Amino acid sequence: MTMIKIIFKLGLLVIGLSSQLAAEILIINVESNYNQGLALVGVYDKESNFGKAKVNKKLDSEKVLTGAAIQVVDNKAQIKIDIPFGFYAVSGFQDIDGNLVMSGNFLGIPKEPFGFSNNAKGKFGPPKWRDAVFNFNKNNQVIILKLEKL
Repeated sequence: MTMIKIIFKLGLLVIGLSSQLAAEILIINVESNYNQGLALVGVYDKESNFGKAKVNKKLDSEKVLTGAAIQVVDNKAQIKIDIPFGFYAVSGFQDIDGNLVMSGNFLGIPKEPFGFSNNAKGKFGPPKWRDAVFNFNKNNQVIILKLEKL
């Protein structure tokens, strides 16, 4: 192998590694009418895992690609997540009572503010994946997650 080919291949390797190390940051701006508690946010990369959370039950962490919890201050919070570009859906709720689960009544209706990416709404349950999914395709892309009570 000639020295030029070796240098070329090493150059490609370095370029490939540096592109894999580059951060791809998704910024989630959380908005709420309530100024207390934590915003708990989950990012989903699979339709089969999205919308499976139940009120009064702890979320199965294996269904979520990644997530974060952050204090709501002045009716807002901001979460920055480093994930590869792709198609995702986001859901979240505001844990006002501090029990780390979305509290609901005996019928399964949430008592705390919740929301989904694209401000998607469901009928008698969570929205469909197709309504909440978005294309994360640029660094520092911002989405808004509005948390509202029913």
